Amino acid sequence: MIFSRAMAYACLTVLAGILALVAVLMILLTLVQVARGEVVPDPVARTIGTVIAAGLALICRAIARRLI
Repeated sequence: MIFSRAMAYACLTVLAGILALVAVLMILLTLVQVARGEVVPDPVARTIGTVIAAGLALICRAIARRLI
């Protein structure tokens, strides 16, 4: 039981970190495209994806904290 909780905590923590990194990279990509004067292909979809990734990161982190 202890090992499975530890594995779940580790996996959820890593997943939260990856999702947060994806959200930051999506924001950075948008900023770079705007700075270079390029047209952002679909800003609404990118915004929704960023919000979803950040939200899932927060949810995963909250669940991981409840396990310990």
